[in-house]
Amino acid sequence: MEAEPLSKGLRQANFLAQSQDAPNLQRWLRLELGGYFTSNSAMQNDVEVPDYRSVVGVHYDLYGRPLILPADLSFIGETRLRNDVEELEGLSISRENVIIHDPTMCQLIREHLNIEVYSFHFSAIHLRGIIGAIRTELGERLSELNLSESGDGHSSAPTAEVFQLRPNFHGIGVDLRALWRRWRGPK
Repeated sequence: MEAEPLSKGLRQANFLAQSQDAPNLQRWLRLELGGYFTSNSAMQNDVEVPDYRSVVGVHYDLYGRPLILPADLSFIGETRLRNDVEELEGLSISRENVIIHDPTMCQLIREHLNIEVYSFHFSAIHLRGIIGAIRTELGERLSELNLSESGDGHSSAPTAEVFQLRPNFHGIGVDLRALWRRWRGPK
């Protein structure tokens, strides 16, 4: 059984977050769905791209020459991806290296190291790790929702039916349909 895309699970979780009036969760979901870009209204000055979106790779110049750095500058070979989840999912299918242009990092390297770089290359396998980390983060954030009381006064706390330790159809360790049923209650 193939898991649903994470992007679909995030959209479903966004609907749940709206119905639960959970603004912090909604903001995080909008960042993951729209990307960590200034054009995204959820991206404010206090927001940093999370650590779990980090990938390790190599910077190259326009002629395809790699930037070789001493060990004390190895942090320059790491970047946090701002792309939305759907784009990350699409890129993760590739078995090749992913090549991106990060103008901010290129400018920092030029200013501080006086070296011109143009692109950043990393293995697509790193994207699977990022997607997995976002799934984990989603599960943790959903578990923090207060679902103990629904509109009809019965308990709708998440149970083992909702939170699963093994991969499930929804691919996020959280059965969003079961969570929705528990929140909504019997008809």
